[in-house]
Amino acid sequence: TQSFHSAQNLLNKYYAGRANPIDLEKTKIKIIKMCIARANDERFQLANKYLELEDLLEIGKRMIGTGLIGGKSVGMIVAQAILRRKNSYWTKRLEVHDSFFIGSDVFYTYLVSNKIWWERRKTSSVKNFMTDIEKVREKMERGNFPEHIINQFQELLNYFGQSPIIVRSSSLLEDAYGNAFSGKYESVFLANQGTPKDRLAQFIDAIRRIYTSTIDKDALVYRKVRGLLDKDEQMALLVQRVSGRLYGQYYFPQIAGVGFSFNPFVWDPRINPKSGFIRLVFGLGTRAVERTEDDYTRIVALNKPTFRPEHSREEIQKFSQKKVDVIDINANKNTSKRFEDVVQNQPLIPLDIFANFDDILHHELTQRGRTNIFTWYLTFGNLLEKSSFPKDMEEILSILEKAYGNPVDIEFTGNFRSIDEYQINLLQCRPFQVKQENPTIESLGKIS
Repeated sequence: TQSFHSAQNLLNKYYAGRANPIDLEKTKIKIIKMCIARANDERFQLANKYLELEDLLEIGKRMIGTGLIGGKSVGMIVAQAILRRKNSYWTKRLEVHDSFFIGSDVFYTYLVSNKIWWERRKTSSVKNFMTDIEKVREKMERGNFPEHIINQFQELLNYFGQSPIIVRSSSLLEDAYGNAFSGKYESVFLANQGTPKDRLAQFIDAIRRIYTSTIDKDALVYRKVRGLLDKDEQMALLVQRVSGRLYGQYYFPQIAGVGFSFNPFVWDPRINPKSGFIRLVFGLGTRAVERTEDDYTRIVALNKPTFRPEHSREEIQKFSQKKVDVIDINANKNTSKRFEDVVQNQPLIPLDIFANFDDILHHELTQRGRTNIFTWYLTFGNLLEKSSFPKDMEEILSILEKAYGNPVDIEFTGNFRSIDEYQINLLQCRPFQVKQENPTIESLGKIS
């Protein structure tokens, strides 16, 4: 837009010694209000403190449409800036995000051009709460975009090529102080395979799904309970290259998970709640975020990362992760596969970092004449015992909590070349509310 262009010209003049730093600061504040947050939003202060005008101009280069980029996008960008400003170590350790931003005004354009603005607005009014919601959903699921917006979508897809991408909700209310909207809106993985026409159609369908999720019953009830029905919910979008690489026909990051700067899972007196904890999985982070019922994740207390509530080999194996969420390139979709099927015959995966080899079981099966035996099981043992990854995560959460002035939770991925060579991709950061009561060890065991 013209505002970004003018800001770039001013910055160039500043570098040449022909612009006043006061004008630079005024321009920065103008851009923050234009695409990051309004002045009365707590995130405005964070952005003003930690983002430079150069950071904002980079957003402008990767923005489709106008308006704000939404809570999820702001949380990711600000969190990475906080860490990199804290210590140059994080410049090396953090993976550079590869993201595009679809501004909140594109959402408005979609609603108005498809003549569903007023109908959608009525569904979230106190008087007409959820009236004709299915009818409005149907209209939102089959709407069309203006040609100039579709052309920009195509340019975005040309940039990513056939790399898998994720289209993430990033509403203006999302990930705010006191209103996380966790799990209320859609995010869609796309294997992003096929002809340019096919990939564009899949991408537009993903956007429609996320836009429609703004009037899902759970989201509307969440807004009603928190007194937010009078606030018009605008949906921006964050489009990211999926972190990871291709292993055979499956694409995924080696590890992923969620982290919290306060740990309520204190099953041992030596665990410090203030050191935080992470919920860790192998593969895509959907199993850590959504906590599926058919499997287990690894809960890691960051000040005692090797501690676990299970003790015997049998218990550890029983409660280890058995399934891995991946993007199947051949099937053009994300899916769940057995850990064994994903990692066998994949020499690029440093398996001994994440899994233990059960030599006892291997010996028993060999004695019975079994061949082609796979006895690895996920423990993340060497990762947690021999790498600096747990300390990195503890430090990340501590730094972000201090900057936010509030406990935080994050989403992340990690990819390893060796036990010492790895990068962390910080995907999300938001404030969260801490409940004071501690769960029992029985309830902890039921977390899946």
